[in-house]
Order: sequence, then C-alpha cells, then structure tokens
Amino acid sequence: MRIFFTAILLLSAVPVAWSQTSAIYLSNLSANGNTPVYTTYAASMERSEFTLDEGYHFRFYMEDQGADFITDTGGDICLAFKKGASYVYEVRSLAEAPVIHVNYPDMVRYHYRPFPEIGIDATFLVYHSHLALLELDIKNESEATQEFRVIPFMHNTYRVFNDISFHPDRNAISFIHEELPDGWVLGHDIPYVNPVRDVFMISLKPDRQTSYRSYKWGHIPIPQQVNIEKPPVYTVWGQISKPDGERYRPAGSQDGELLVTISSHPDKILTSSAPRWGSADANINSYGFYGIELGNFGEINNGDVYTVRFIYRGTGQVAVVTDTVREMKKNNVVRNNIELKESPFLPAPAQIDRDIWGSGTEMRLYWKYPVENVLFDVYRRDYRESGAYHLIEKGTERNFFTDKNIQGDKIYGYIVIARDEKEQMSLPSREINNIAGSDFLTDIRYPDQIQNDVKDMSRVIAMPLTLSLQPQEVKHLRIIRGVSRMDQPQTSLMDKCDLLLEEELLQYQTANEKLFSEIPPFPGNNKDQEMLYWNAFNLMRQVMLPPEARCSYNYYVFSREPTWGWGHGGQVFHESLTMLAYVYMDPVSAMNSQRVYLERQHKNGYINYRTGPYLDETIPHNDQLTTSAPWYAWQNWEIYQITKDRSFLKEMYNSSEKFYRYYTANRDSDGDGLCEWGAHAVLESVRDARVAVWDEVGWPSNFEGMDLNCMLVMEAKALAAMARELGKDKEAGKWEEDAALRTDKINRFMWDEKTGFYYHVDLKDNDFTFK
Repeated sequence: MRIFFTAILLLSAVPVAWSQTSAIYLSNLSANGNTPVYTTYAASMERSEFTLDEGYHFRFYMEDQGADFITDTGGDICLAFKKGASYVYEVRSLAEAPVIHVNYPDMVRYHYRPFPEIGIDATFLVYHSHLALLELDIKNESEATQEFRVIPFMHNTYRVFNDISFHPDRNAISFIHEELPDGWVLGHDIPYVNPVRDVFMISLKPDRQTSYRSYKWGHIPIPQQVNIEKPPVYTVWGQISKPDGERYRPAGSQDGELLVTISSHPDKILTSSAPRWGSADANINSYGFYGIELGNFGEINNGDVYTVRFIYRGTGQVAVVTDTVREMKKNNVVRNNIELKESPFLPAPAQIDRDIWGSGTEMRLYWKYPVENVLFDVYRRDYRESGAYHLIEKGTERNFFTDKNIQGDKIYGYIVIARDEKEQMSLPSREINNIAGSDFLTDIRYPDQIQNDVKDMSRVIAMPLTLSLQPQEVKHLRIIRGVSRMDQPQTSLMDKCDLLLEEELLQYQTANEKLFSEIPPFPGNNKDQEMLYWNAFNLMRQVMLPPEARCSYNYYVFSREPTWGWGHGGQVFHESLTMLAYVYMDPVSAMNSQRVYLERQHKNGYINYRTGPYLDETIPHNDQLTTSAPWYAWQNWEIYQITKDRSFLKEMYNSSEKFYRYYTANRDSDGDGLCEWGAHAVLESVRDARVAVWDEVGWPSNFEGMDLNCMLVMEAKALAAMARELGKDKEAGKWEEDAALRTDKINRFMWDEKTGFYYHVDLKDNDFTFK
C-alpha cells in the first residue's frame, strides 16, 4: 500500500491544469536491476478474468537466478543459451544484463546479450488471463557467423507438471499443473481452478522436446500430497514460537521438519510431507504455523497419545507437544501451540544418500553419524499407498541398509532415526527416495544420455533449438504459454496459442501510452521518486479487473501475481484511498470501483469489510458485522472533485449518508456522541498488527477512538460539501453542525493539556487510564 500512497502524496503537488508534452515516461526507460521499477505483469482489464488469471513477475535483478518470468504456482518461463561448452542462464553469466526500455501493467520491452556478439530485443506481453508471449529478435552483431543453442524451458518450483505430451507437429508441449487454493479461499467458498491445462509453444522447430524430474542433479523432492475433498479425521495444528516469544518464520522449504508419533501405531511416523485432507495448506507454512493430519496413521481412537516434534534446522532447536486424542466426533481440529527450546534429542543421521541397483529393483541407503553405540531404525513410505512411514528395519548397527525387491512403479521415501541405549530417539534424517535421476542441466551438457521424456512429476520441460546467424542477421523467435480449464479441449488451447504467433504487438504499447497520457506529470526532480510515481500507476491499473459475477462494475484485488486468499478476494474501502490517485488515470474506472460498494450496501447502510465478485465478507464479531474505517464519504467527494460527474455525486451522497448514519448509530455504545471501533475492531481500525495500545493495553472497542472520531469529522465535512454541491444547503448545515459537535467533544475529552497531545479515552468514563 505504501507505493499507492507515494503516488497520492506526489499528486497533491500537481497543478489542476497540465499538458503532457514530453515523451511518455514509461516508453523511454533505461532501467537496470537496481532501478525501482515494478516488473509484475498481468493482462489488461478488458482481457482478464478472476478465477483463472495467470500473471508473471520478471526477475531480472537477481545475479544468481535467470532473467525469468516467474509465477507463484504456475511454473516459470525461462530462457537459456549454450555456445560450445558455455552455458548461459543466470544473470551474472550474461554478457550484458537486461535493461528495460518500455514498462506497462501488461508488457515489458528490454534488451540484453547472452554473448558479446549476440544482441536480443525482447518483448513480453500478457495478452489475456490465459495467454502470454515472449518475442525475441536475436541479432548477430559481429562480422562472423555465430552458431549457438537457444533453450526455452519452463521450470516448476512450486509442485510438478503432470500428463506431459509432446506435439512435434505444432512445436508444442502440453501438460497440466496444480493451482491449490489456500485455507482462506476454501473457508470463504471462493471459486478456483485446479488442475490447470497448459500449452508451451514456440514459433521455430526445436531440435528436441524434453521433460525432466529436476533442473539439476541431486535429491528430487516429492511434493506434499493434498486431498481437498477428503474430510479430516483429526488435525493437530498451532503456532510455532521462538524462545523470545516471536513467531517462527521459515527461511525456506527445508528450514523446519515435523516428526509425529502415536501410541496406537508404534511402528509408524509422520513428517511434514504427510498429506493434508480437506486443506491445501502446507504442514509448515510461511506464517509460522504447523499442521498434521493424524488420520494418516490409519485407525485412531480417543485415548491415543500423540507427540508432535518440530525441528528448526536453522538453530537445532526443537518444540514438542504431547497430548491425547479426545472427543473425535465432536472436535476433529485441535490447536496446540508449541515453543522452540534447546534440543534434548540426539542429532539426526547426516549425509544420507543412496545407490539404485538392478534397474531400480534394489536401493542401498548409507549415512554418517557422529555418535557411537547407537542403533538405527529405517522407515519407508509408499507414496502411492500411504501418508505414513512404516518401520522396515529396526535396530541395525550398520550405517547402511539395502531395500530389495522394489516392485514396478513404486515410489518410496526413506528416513533414518537413531536410538541410544535409553531408547531416546534422534531427530530424523532428511528423506531420500528411489526416483532415478533425470535432470535438465545434465541433458543439456550431454544430450540424450539420461531419461528426458518423463510424463509426470516433472519440474522442467524444454524445447532447445540451434540457430546459425550470418553477420548482422536477425532471427525472430516467439514463445507462447497458454492455460485453460480442464474442460476446454487441448486442441482449442493450442489453436489460441497459434493465433498469438502472428499477433502485432506495437498496438498494445500504443494503447498503454494513450491510457497513461492522462496522468499528470511528475511534480519533482528526484529520479527514483519519478520512477516510483509512474510504476505506482502500473500497479494500480494492473490489479483492476472487469465486472464479473456479483460485481456489476470493475473492482480491484491486492495482487494478481502472486495470489493469496484475502489478497485476491476483493476490495476494501480503506484501501480505496488509492482511487484518489487512480482517478487521474481512468476516472470512469475509479468511480465504478466505488460503485461496487454502493450496489452491495445493506438496506441499513452497512458496507462489507471486503467485497469481491464472489465475496461479501462481513466478519461477524460480538454480535456486530465488521466494516472498514470510515473514509467513504471523503473518498467519494475527493473523486468527484476530479471527475465532476454529478450522477456519481448524487449516487454516492445517498450511499455515504446511509453508511455514516449506520456507523454512528452502531459504534457509540454509551450514546455520548463519541464512537469506538466495533465488531472485529482490530481489523476495522485498519491497524491489525503491532499496535501498542491494542497489544499492550486493551481491545480497541474499550476506547473512544481518537483516530476514528477524527475520521468521522472528515466524513461529516465531506457530506456537507457534497450536499452544498447538490444544492441541499439545509442538509449541508446539519452536517456542518455534526462535524462541529464531534470536534468539540474531541477537544474536550481527548486533549491532554499536561502533555500537549490527543489520546484515546476509556469508553466507561472518558479518562486517560484503562484497567
């Protein structure tokens, strides 16, 4: 939200009248990896939808990563090059890093060099929520013939690609990927699309079409299985706290591990890879919470004793909770918060590795251990059959174990745990599995020496091609990525991708230039602030979506890439402060976004906390519905002063009056003319984390809110201005009286002469103390 406020503050310095005579700023950039430029792209509003909407982020600024167009869950569009023995992919390996020259909400143009002799002018466009393209003009700028390989590939760092098919007649690879909903989406009944059909297509004939288990050689992780439709049996979850009370936040996917045991199944264990039922949440999530479905053990009953151990690999600390299964039929989701402490456990077996023998029928595990006089237990999980690891070797003294007679297409995961003479368990080793190596980098360096046509559990698909360019010759290559719902035929998606192979791209830059020409020029001389100013409008425009479902008007979300539940649910009118800047860019769209609140307003004047095409979020709490901070009338008045649209003013005056009357009637519990935050007051107050008064003194509803009552003064003043503009002088006078009366109460009760400051006051007696 900070980037929006930057634009609003800077706009306050813009004169009322202006003319943009200079060249369009965002079409004349020279932005490198250190420039404050917004490089996330999503389709233009008129070619977008809510439920299946693929956006991309251009990660061109990280030296140790590729200049890829990445997604949170859909897979990344990547490009590598090979000339002789030289493999070029990471930004630091490029002869010249990308420099952006044109940058808009749905497209970017940039230039770079993979090799000194080869220059590339690139254009990336998100044409539609379902279609994106990358166009490359590859030029040999030397005086000698240059031959090299261009390697377009897609890399899934989230989960895997499945159902992979090669289509050499169409220069395309089809596959599917997962877009799992988070708990917020499921809990609010927001529609989602999973799985998703994909096509990856290029305009030139590739040398080969390939697919791999991983990008580089090494351990191949198996993604956590998810079964949203399966009801949970007994889920234990909770917050993970550090010893100082702060919430644990994982630094990466391997930062933490779970080890779970239960008394009724002493030969089984669960780890953080155990399947989730009825949820797509990770067992250790980025917010510092864990969860584990005990139903993975098999049959469990009331009275079973379970132990959850969380291991923080970063420090070696461990959090442990032991509890009893109880009231299963009444309560199958149980919260148990845990706190990290110094580990009392033996260290985990280290450097675990494996050799696969007999064409995959035997697997030999080996590991190292720093302590003598211990025994080792080996556990195995059949990924196609079970969510639990079963004990297959108990108490071996050796640092190796061979699993024989592995059958067919079985996928096994193994972990090793040590035990001392007191039967004290160690922490678990990391998992090792029996998936044979099939990696992209090895095959690029040594073509066709390993398996390169996997059909499922793939992390990388690729279509390398060889180019030979004469001096000053230019070759054009276009890369298309398409997605669709599973009920759309694969051939239909391919046909849509085909059409983009010839699409003229300059028209999209021209359309953006026309849209951005309405924005006032930057009112200063600071180059970084100027870049931030224009890119704030990129972000504001990008998150606007067209009418859909219950929204008859365009509306915004917080982010289209990445997406997360509440960040993609709909708009909130305290966030609609952004319309005070956005209205300069697209007045009609800004007014229509405000009309979303009007059309969903309750008869009593209440407005949802969050409103979207499939969402009316009210958050009931203490017999009240949560709304948002009362900036509604003021926003509408400020927007009108730019648009001068009297129809909008009439509509929003009526709506704003209803909301003001609802709010003051329902947030003044003692009837003294001063209001307190209500319902879920922490959320309603727009300060939902790390607020000294809320955290250290009391819940917001215990106080007459200084901030809240100042907002209500501004609401009354805005209503007075709206009324006068509409010729309702008598009503305007009443609003002015209301503002003056509330102002008097603020000064009388909330001003402290001794400290020279305004404060919240106790709801009960309007003093400055609270117990």
